[in-house]
Amino acid sequence: MEDRMEQKNMAKTFVLVKILQNIGSSWMFSTYVLFLTTSGLSLFQANILNLLYMSVSTVLDPFTGNLGDRIGQRKIYMTGLLFWAIGMTVYGLTNWFLIFAIAEITSAVGHAFMSEALESWLRNQTDEEITHKALTTSQTWGKLATIPAAILGGWIGAKYGFGIPWFLAGATSLVCLIISWQQLRKYPDKIEEEKAAPIEMSVWSIAKNAWKEPVLKRSFILAALITAAVQPFNMFWSVIFKEASGKADWLGLLWMGIALAAALGSYLAKKWPVNSKSLAMIIVTIGVPMCLTVIKGNWIVLMLIPFIIHEIGRSSWLPILFSYTNRKIDSRIRTSVNSLRSSACTLGAAGGLLVSGGLTNWISPVSVWGVSAVMLLLIAIWVWRWNHD
Repeated sequence: MEDRMEQKNMAKTFVLVKILQNIGSSWMFSTYVLFLTTSGLSLFQANILNLLYMSVSTVLDPFTGNLGDRIGQRKIYMTGLLFWAIGMTVYGLTNWFLIFAIAEITSAVGHAFMSEALESWLRNQTDEEITHKALTTSQTWGKLATIPAAILGGWIGAKYGFGIPWFLAGATSLVCLIISWQQLRKYPDKIEEEKAAPIEMSVWSIAKNAWKEPVLKRSFILAALITAAVQPFNMFWSVIFKEASGKADWLGLLWMGIALAAALGSYLAKKWPVNSKSLAMIIVTIGVPMCLTVIKGNWIVLMLIPFIIHEIGRSSWLPILFSYTNRKIDSRIRTSVNSLRSSACTLGAAGGLLVSGGLTNWISPVSVWGVSAVMLLLIAIWVWRWNHD
């Protein structure tokens, strides 16, 4: 009973830390692409910058995850928070493309250290039920917690300059680092050594063995495909809605709708059964609304409502996939394998950025959304046909 209570306390600490992390990243959510375009960059150049971020994350993620299994997930998570705070601050220093690139690389290093580290730590310390509930709860409250910062960031950016939200993001991330360190140090960093057969700890060996496991192999491919498909939704929404409305100062308020929908989706993820059929249905709930955004006519609301609705499904798939795949992962290499999946996500996102950015030379950003939506529906059909869980 005491162990169970300790595990629940760990889960509560995890939720608190992830909420703080979300707040630290949310100041520039509604103005990121606008900051780049008002600095003289085209949408394609903005995508190239984000492609740089995704590419660095893709390369580093397996190695930082492996490092977490060797020295402890909390240590690499804290390191990631520090790099993230530095990257946010650097972004606001100027409007030079080179500085933007340096900031993207620094932030990517931070992302690689943080990704899947704390989630893997919690899953090693607790069971699937506690971890899954903590993941969905942290996403629900984390999204809600971004609303004030995103609204203020949008307003401050529109009124005083789009660079200021980056400084606020950097400062908040440093506060998050301090509080997180104080809260997490109460708990063990690594699981006790298990009396089991020795396991190969090299990144290449772990990757080869994970690829042989059907569930993990499919999860890597699925993660890459989904992130490739949804990346245009990330990159184009602020530009699309600014052009449709003629002004930018309301985009922070739009983030409130996005965050509320995402919080609802994370809450509903607690209710979905953890299996492939659930994943397929969730992907459908992302794709169908985004198909409708293409048929907008002259009414911005006909594009706005489906866009907000798609966030419900968008925030549900990752917790389900995490719990689904972690049944197949040895606890001694959990961060390594989860980081491989995270690397597949950023690889897919990089491909999605490259393709969608190129497509904007020929078709409108809204039309690119339609292409992505159809891709998601095809992915859902593939996942539904998976034979076993």
